[in-house]
Amino acid sequence: MSKRIIVTGGAGFIGSNLCDYLLNQENEIVCIDNFDEYYPPKQKQNNIKQALKNPNFTFINEDIKNKNKLSKIIDGEFDAVIHLAAKAGVRYSIKNLIGYEEINVQGTKSILELAIQKNIEQFIFASSSSIYGNAPTPFDENFTDLKPINPYAQTKLLSEQIGKEYSEKYNLRFISLRFFSVYGPRLRPDLVMNKIANSIYKNEKLRIFGDGSTARDYTYVDDIVLGIDKALNYKNTKFEVFNLGNGKPVKLSEIIQIFEKETNKKLKINNIEPINGESEITWANNKKASELLGFKCQTDIEHGIKNYLTWYKNHCL
Repeated sequence: MSKRIIVTGGAGFIGSNLCDYLLNQENEIVCIDNFDEYYPPKQKQNNIKQALKNPNFTFINEDIKNKNKLSKIIDGEFDAVIHLAAKAGVRYSIKNLIGYEEINVQGTKSILELAIQKNIEQFIFASSSSIYGNAPTPFDENFTDLKPINPYAQTKLLSEQIGKEYSEKYNLRFISLRFFSVYGPRLRPDLVMNKIANSIYKNEKLRIFGDGSTARDYTYVDDIVLGIDKALNYKNTKFEVFNLGNGKPVKLSEIIQIFEKETNKKLKINNIEPINGESEITWANNKKASELLGFKCQTDIEHGIKNYLTWYKNHCL
């Protein structure tokens, strides 16, 4: 059965892939995005070009903090909010703290209040694996001694806590999905795979922090989208947290090797000092998401990178 869904941050990397998927399932989507200049707005505008042709897609160019404006614009009944909008970037937040609390925490509060005002019962929140910091691996949702090591992660954890409070106080189901290193078509320019592709095809040196031994649980965007879709149908408890990851950490040095193999090109590397505030490894325990949501990743890292490179060559060269 089709749903009416509000998607914040719907013009971004994950959001636009999600909107396309939900529209293909014949859902009605209201997308809120303000084309934040963290990276070029033109890329986000291109992300939703196809969606804008769909009569079931409504785009609102507005800041998520402007609850009163949004309340006046958005009408009718909705089945769910999927809140993806945020000021992004773990590394960027370490050097440029301004705006993270305002957008990520206050913005989440604003959208929560909008959901309550509109009597929306299902709230899906895009959290992050970064909130685990240097917790024991694999990261498990039951681990509660969380000590985020950068401002971005701190705002995500605080938003989860606020979501829990709202779910207890109001008729609202809050589901937090902790994404693990998402990659794929429409990838943000600041993320490592985009930088690797740029360096290879433009024959430029790639700066990497450390010796390439840091490992991430890279998760293909289509798998994340399927996980979000599963969460839309979760009705059991009022507050829940789920890891959405591939469950297989891969070292940066191995990612580089896959890129070199797929492109038949050698990457020039400039190793620099690691940055404090980044985890050595991320690794999702997916047992809970598998059992309660039926979540399972379908794309391995080699095929995911191949798909990403196909998109990159068609849109970025």
